[in-house]
Amino acid sequence: MVLDLGSAPASTDLACRTVAPSDKEALAALMLDAYQGTVDYEGESLDDALREIDHVCLGSYGRFLSDCSFLLDGDGGISSACLVILLNEGKPDEIPLLAFSMTRKQDHRRGLAAALILRSAAALIEKGYARLALVVTADNTPARRLYEKLGFRPLG
Repeated sequence: MVLDLGSAPASTDLACRTVAPSDKEALAALMLDAYQGTVDYEGESLDDALREIDHVCLGSYGRFLSDCSFLLDGDGGISSACLVILLNEGKPDEIPLLAFSMTRKQDHRRGLAAALILRSAAALIEKGYARLALVVTADNTPARRLYEKLGFRPLG
């Protein structure tokens, strides 16, 4: 799916911060909590989640855009996070990709994921990007609804 950043809703005034290298373990715990019991969970462990966060932050999938990736601290850990990478850097098809949007189960339905995605969109606009892409599992209906509500449309 892709979002034309020129048509993205305005960013909210959420008290969030950019992702720091010291957040990796907390992000892994968030990832495990957010994905367990969903269509995207395949039995991963906390170590698996930490490896995935490392892949994102170390640029294994594309350069990690830490200044366009945000999280919201909550009681007992991170409540929600939005991690953005840059695919195909320097090529004609270069595009930012929402690698992960995750929210703790106890914080679902509060608009946190939407607010962080919009904050990332605003940061990407400031850097001159026109679009934001993402990949979502076809059967992940809650995520698809959220992305469509924000203006993401199927690519191609």
